[in-house]
Amino acid sequence: MRRKVKNSVAINELIRFEMKRQGLSAPELAHKMNIGLNSMYHILKRPSMQIDRLWEVCEALQLNFFKVLADEINITNPVDPQMDQLQQENKMLREVIQLLGGNK
Repeated sequence: MRRKVKNSVAINELIRFEMKRQGLSAPELAHKMNIGLNSMYHILKRPSMQIDRLWEVCEALQLNFFKVLADEINITNPVDPQMDQLQQENKMLREVIQLLGGNK
């Protein structure tokens, strides 16, 4: 069963916008992706697509749609918990260095 995502971004609209910005037609993008025109129209018609296909579109248009989509998600916690841990350790080490008389 498919789950409907709230406030999802229609990827086909983003692709169309970028095609227009670059002055590319559907046949030209289909050629760059080595796919048939019917497949291209299918991509442009559907608001979602599989990741591997989106990867191909990113390469053809030289635009990282994954980043564009990620920027649309409002998540305040860090993606990488290890990075958060390292930042905390860094802060603690700076405090220890100050206590020991360093960084004057």
